[in-house]
Amino acid sequence: MPLKEEDIQPGKCYKTKGIENYKVIAMTRGIVTYQTWTSPLRINVGVKQFADAVYKVVPCPK
Repeated sequence: MPLKEEDIQPGKCYKTKGIENYKVIAMTRGIVTYQTWTSPLRINVGVKQFADAVYKVVPCPK
């Protein structure tokens, strides 16, 4: 079950349905900037699309 858009918060990490985990770097006017745990690249996507791709909050790596 996807998360709600209002559940997405900067600084938190999320589990996807696949093998990736995402860390939200920032949110600005409905755009989420995030990184996968395996890549330093930052990705921008709409908050609705991001919320549909993740299903739970997980602890971020140290």
